[in-house]
Amino acid sequence: MRTREGIRERPMSLRIDRFTWIVIIVVLALLVAAVVTVSRRGQAPAAPLEYRTADAPETPIYNAFIAMQRGDISTAREQYSKRILDELKRSNYDPFSGRGYVDQQNARRLRIVDTQIDPNNPDNAVVTIVVDSYYPGGLFGGGNTSSQRRAIQVVREDGKWKIDTDEYFY
Repeated sequence: MRTREGIRERPMSLRIDRFTWIVIIVVLALLVAAVVTVSRRGQAPAAPLEYRTADAPETPIYNAFIAMQRGDISTAREQYSKRILDELKRSNYDPFSGRGYVDQQNARRLRIVDTQIDPNNPDNAVVTIVVDSYYPGGLFGGGNTSSQRRAIQVVREDGKWKIDTDEYFY
């Protein structure tokens, strides 16, 4: 290419230094990792949780939580003491009305933190739990998690542990 003065100019070439190449490679590697992670997420559904049969104060809490998640109202109802069921009959509120509380939008997890059996009455216990709720959304599907700690009274009734607190896990 010639200019007016007759001096020949070289066409400008794009030169990328080593640092720029490293940045480009790292960004591409992160993009590939993100695509692989997102495409693998959700492929294998979690195994369905089974009801427990152990004779332990935690059992009715775990079973009621799972039953309410599934919308299995009859199994959930079986986990509660006669006192709680009688109170519900007298009130206008019925969490076991058959509608269920299955929430497909939010994933929930039950963690049993502690169990204290009353030393003066071994048919009474307090089970401390934490319910973690995951709410999807946010940038890149990050979501949000909240946790609630609760203490639940349980009693032994007719040879089985039963929930003796108005806790319905929703």
